[in-house]
Parts: sequence; C-alpha cells; structure tokens
Amino acid sequence: MIRHAGWSLAVLWPLLAGSVQADDQLVRPTIKANRWQEDWSVLKDPALRTQPLDNLKYIPLSAANPYTYLSLGATLRERFEMNDASGFGVRDVPRDRYLIQRFQVHADLHLNEHWRLFTQLEDVRAYDKTTIGGADQNRVDLRLAFAEYVKTFNAGTFKARAGRQDFAFDLQRFISSRDGPNVRQSFDALWADWETQQWRFIGIASQPVQYQDGRHFDDKSNSDARFHMLRVERLVGGTNELSAYYGVYERSAAHYLDADGEETRQLLDARLGGAAQGFDWDVEAMLQRGSLGSKTIRAWAGGSRTGYTFD
Repeated sequence: MIRHAGWSLAVLWPLLAGSVQADDQLVRPTIKANRWQEDWSVLKDPALRTQPLDNLKYIPLSAANPYTYLSLGATLRERFEMNDASGFGVRDVPRDRYLIQRFQVHADLHLNEHWRLFTQLEDVRAYDKTTIGGADQNRVDLRLAFAEYVKTFNAGTFKARAGRQDFAFDLQRFISSRDGPNVRQSFDALWADWETQQWRFIGIASQPVQYQDGRHFDDKSNSDARFHMLRVERLVGGTNELSAYYGVYERSAAHYLDADGEETRQLLDARLGGAAQGFDWDVEAMLQRGSLGSKTIRAWAGGSRTGYTFD
C-alpha cells in the first residue's frame, strides 16, 4: 500500500492480556503481535496471578493437570490516516481522511501438554474511507482456527498445526503476515517442523485465504491459489542465523495487464543475520522463476540492514 504526502497515527491496545513483570523464578509472558504465540501456562502458579483480568488469561479446567486450561484475550487497533494528493498529481483526488479499526477476540484452549485449539474472530472496518480495497475491511469473520500438537523428544521437538493460521519469516521482506494494512493475511495450511538446539526444518502446504466482505463469515480458500514451502534454519558461529527456503506459488486463471493464464512461480531464498563486536546485520537474497501462460517469469530481489551499537 502506497501513501503519498500523508500521515497516520496508530494506537494498539492488547486487551485482557495483563502486563509483563519478572518474578524471582518465573517471568510472565510478553504480549505478542501474533496472539497465538503467547503461553500463559506460568499462571498455573497462583502467586503469579497479580494483574487485573489474570483470571481470564488462565482458566484452569482440570484439577489433576495444570496444563489443561483456557486463555481468553482481545486486541483493538485504531488508526487515523490522512492522504493528500493520493493521485500523485495525475488525477484530481480530494484529500481523504478516515479511521481504520481492527478488533479481534481469541480463545486458546490447551487440552494438555501436547494438544491445543486456537480460534480468533475479527471485525475490521474502514470508516469514511473513499476507496475500500480488499485489505481495508473484513467485517465479522473467522481469522484463525487451528489445532496444534507439540511433542518433545530427547533429540528435539516436533510441532504440527492444521487449520487457518498465519506465518511470517525473517524481516518479512518476501513472506509477511501483512500487518501494515488493516486486514492481515491468513492461510488454510498444514505446518510441520522439527527443532533441535542448532537446526530447524519446516514444511508448509497452504492455500491463501481469499477475503470477501459481502456478508459475515464469507472468507474462503480454494485450489485456485496455492503456496508451499520447505525451509531450513541453522545457528552458526553461536547466535548467527542462517536460513534458506524453496517455495512454490501457483494460481489458476491469473490476470495481469500484459499476460493471462496459469501462473507458477518457484522461489529460492537465503538469509544471514547476526551480530558481533557491536555490529549487527541482516542480509537476504531471493531468486524467482516460473511462467504465466505462454510468458516466462524471471526475477530477483535483495535486502540488507546493518548497524553499529556504541557502548
């Protein structure tokens, strides 16, 4: 999304989440942009339930197993934007002022140490916006709903998720949860990964959710769009992160200004991030090839972020 000669003001309130504080032995979880990544099982210790609404963050469901519990939460994001000369001088477009709002509620049900069910509903609206696009508004719909299984072995940890979920990698240059616009991107996907102290292997088969705003609960995914990926991560030289992935994106009956037909793109990406002696870096490169109808796709991209921190 491009904004020209404009500005925005955003306020994010994670509701019912509690604050972050340290304990001598345990640390309360931090609030995350992806609410499904939070783990409130530490509140099984009554001594840590010190903040308002902690009784909603950890609702015990079994006296025999403290890892069987329900956690509730909500997030409200309000953002006011004003765009001036959004037509870039080519078209006479009046100044546009509007409020965009994202309201989400979620329930995180932990059946035991291994199984959980996570569900998140959302109501996303754009008030007084002149032109509403697909990423601006999605009124009363299902955003996330997945089952997750986690099992730790001596050699590593296995994780699997099935259902509607979201994911993003690295600095989100090429695979992003799309948090900037009002409507985030979700996927109906199967996810599996194996993690050790040094390695992580990830496999994903997914269909991007197609957002619609004609009525409530009308979002869907179908086989017209598919994204699959195999990814490997490795810690090198201590804490430096080296990662690479191979991805395939396919779309049926794709339409562009100069091409139509079946679209297939193959992506190869590599990234190195780390820090040493005050310097920090994140370097990433991507190659892409494929076809669109009778035409050939060739593309590449790269990005880097480096810095130095003074003592």
